[in-house]
Amino acid sequence: MIEQLRAFLESKLEGAEDLVVSDLVRHTEGFSLETFSFEAVWNVGGEQHSQRYVARREPPAGLLEPYDLEPQFRTLAAIADTPVRFPRVFWYESDPAVLGAPFYVMEWVGGDVPIPALDAQGNSPFGDEGERLSLGRDFAAILADIHQVDWKAKGLDFLGVPRDGRDAAERVVDFWHGYAERSRLAPMPMMTEAFCWLRRNLPSEAPVALLHGDYRTGNFLARDGRITAFLDWELVHLGDPMEDIGWASCRLWRGDSSYVGYLLSREEFSDWYQAAGGFEFDRARIHFYEVLACVKMAAIMLTGVKAWDDGRTKDMRMGFFDQQVAGMYASIAEILGIIELP
Repeated sequence: MIEQLRAFLESKLEGAEDLVVSDLVRHTEGFSLETFSFEAVWNVGGEQHSQRYVARREPPAGLLEPYDLEPQFRTLAAIADTPVRFPRVFWYESDPAVLGAPFYVMEWVGGDVPIPALDAQGNSPFGDEGERLSLGRDFAAILADIHQVDWKAKGLDFLGVPRDGRDAAERVVDFWHGYAERSRLAPMPMMTEAFCWLRRNLPSEAPVALLHGDYRTGNFLARDGRITAFLDWELVHLGDPMEDIGWASCRLWRGDSSYVGYLLSREEFSDWYQAAGGFEFDRARIHFYEVLACVKMAAIMLTGVKAWDDGRTKDMRMGFFDQQVAGMYASIAEILGIIELP
């Protein structure tokens, strides 16, 4: 792979001589794209340059298939001059012959990825109250920055423009309903109940904004109490900003904490997001999208289970989702008011 990356960079870096690619590392933390980081050193006119890059490649099977990296690459390239914090992207390659599958190359950004769960010793993912508040303010402000992007001026209508709030909600419900149906291995009565509820309760009015689609703790890099970059833009699209709010706020990312993503009280989230220029919170729409969040996570798990059952992946984590889907069904039943969970 090092030689393929070297040849690719050589074709992209104008005037590059004596190009060397080294320190190739495969990162296994994520569940969707294959991620590799590597060092590149080259000369231009006798002056040495170096850069650490990250390549993100489509997997043979995964949780968010069918994959298409081009929309996220085009979106990130278009918003490079905005305050949104994310790794800047350089090149997209659709030809699978180059690296075995389509991929794009972006900058390396340092930091750790906090996970919204207690560690083995029962400690919070955030060291102290000051770190929680600092990261929480960034978490709210960056989401407001994303939602403030002038997607029309940036030419992002290729993402698909909903007519209104109801159309935005109906599109995303249809999207995840299709995911669930393509992964069906057995009857899914709880999913059927949830999709019926969602279609009965589609919100009628909402603004249309650029959405991250997977905005949560676990998808950002942090260092010294600040968020350095938001990652994992595979689900970027246009829709109701309360969809991102509902996903970030749902039980999945609270764990055993009362805080949104282990970071913020709901009041802090609302106040700091709106102070940064975000939209006014609408509790009814947020609840709708929190129901959708549970359905969405169940559909993602089912996609992994189907890939494992079909023999298209050897990643055992996909198979383990089979043991977790029942828990997601319980979460759906809870948020619909059918049962109470501890």
